[in-house]
Amino acid sequence: MLEVKANILIVDDHPDNLRSLAAILISAGYKVRKAISGKMALETIRSYPPDLILLDVKMQQMDGYTVCSTLKANAATQRIPVIFLSALDDVEDKVKAFNVGGSDYIVKPFQAQEVLIRVKNNLMIAHQRQELLAQKKQLQDQNAQLQLLLTLTHRISQTDDFQSALTITLTKICQTIDWDFAEAWIPNPKETLLDCSRGWYSRDPTFDLFRYHRKTTTFAPNIGLPGRVWVSKKPEWITEISAESACCCLCAEGGLNLDLNTGVGVPILFRDRVLAILVFFKQARSESEPRLIDFIQLIAAQLGTLMQRIKVETALFEANQKLKYLVTIDGLTGIANRRKFDQYIHREWQRLFREQLPLSLILGDIDFFKRYNDTYGHQAGDDCLRNVATKIRLLVKRPADLVARYGGEEFAVILPNTNAKGAIHVAETIRQGVETLKIPHGGSESSKYVTLSLGVSSLIPNSLVNVEGLINQADQALYRAKAGGRNQTVAEYSIPENSYCNISN
Repeated sequence: MLEVKANILIVDDHPDNLRSLAAILISAGYKVRKAISGKMALETIRSYPPDLILLDVKMQQMDGYTVCSTLKANAATQRIPVIFLSALDDVEDKVKAFNVGGSDYIVKPFQAQEVLIRVKNNLMIAHQRQELLAQKKQLQDQNAQLQLLLTLTHRISQTDDFQSALTITLTKICQTIDWDFAEAWIPNPKETLLDCSRGWYSRDPTFDLFRYHRKTTTFAPNIGLPGRVWVSKKPEWITEISAESACCCLCAEGGLNLDLNTGVGVPILFRDRVLAILVFFKQARSESEPRLIDFIQLIAAQLGTLMQRIKVETALFEANQKLKYLVTIDGLTGIANRRKFDQYIHREWQRLFREQLPLSLILGDIDFFKRYNDTYGHQAGDDCLRNVATKIRLLVKRPADLVARYGGEEFAVILPNTNAKGAIHVAETIRQGVETLKIPHGGSESSKYVTLSLGVSSLIPNSLVNVEGLINQADQALYRAKAGGRNQTVAEYSIPENSYCNISN
């Protein structure tokens, strides 16, 4: 059954029921404990919380509803799934069970296979919920760390563009040491060649054409002054540029005769890694000047720190953007999740309240989805959710509209600047579009294919109602759509009047 055997607590004041249920679960490999009263169950749970509880409704002294309510009121036990067991088959009893926090309801007399399937499904859902909570916390922790790092790096320096910083640096150095031309070379992403950067300086306009030809030049390791500095990671001074090989002779490129005689190359290093090469030239012939090299190296060291900071900052920013994206996207369907839905609908409510324009909401629910899972399995159920989400996203085309996963098999569409008529049209387009997917559904009573029931609400935000009122309208309309036979759209137009419109298939 399960790779990790779950710990299950059975609570029932009839010993025969305890024995029969325990036998079923033990034979399936589960660890089972028993409690013959609600009080004993609460004591057992406090000392050793189970993974799942099978709880009888009718018990003396303390019934199952009271036990479940007590568990759900305690933060330490509120996430333990509770499956109610009862001979009561009335809707009111089932509704009460779910209202107090029950996750499932099995009617006695029960079948062994049904019990095992429901237990497995509830354990799986609980496990997935725990994983999502853990992932959410991890993302929150990572986001907090990234925000802190971004804040620190911004305080280090106000410079935000390395290429601009290169140009400014080359210009200032050349003007200070009275040299004629300067450029920077940066290793390509694979670090196989040096590419000419956008940062450069020219004291004389006659060097501009030379610069133009240099844009397409590259240097391999150990080739030319930039290539040699790249490999050695040390400064190099050239007093006779004409002695350089033909492929590196600066003056010969493009048929230009610029009469450059002296050159110096200095690496920009960060933790012994070459980030760039600064190269300076002048027309006058000059012997090596150690103090000048030291001066350029000092600037290069500062540039290395700046360059690495900008790289880290850019990576952190991109990672932060990715994290923000991930925490608002449903991992299964790829559409917006409930968190994004809540943020967006409140923002649009405030905006449209100011502008006094309509806001519409569609809530949709896959008909008989639990039966679909029971019939085809949870993997097929996940595929079904993804296909339906993709279809809705394709049919809702305006950039301002938001498609979100509202719950397990529930979807929501927020339609700003859309009146009731427009929202009903969109809802019907979605309903018909999902049905055209023709996903077989043998357990449905409304169609042989997967279908949607949809509730639509629409109003102009005002001071008499809040955003929860809009959501409640749509939820009530969805309830009526399901109660009225499913596979249809029901719309509620106004508050506080109850004005409904049914659009059937």
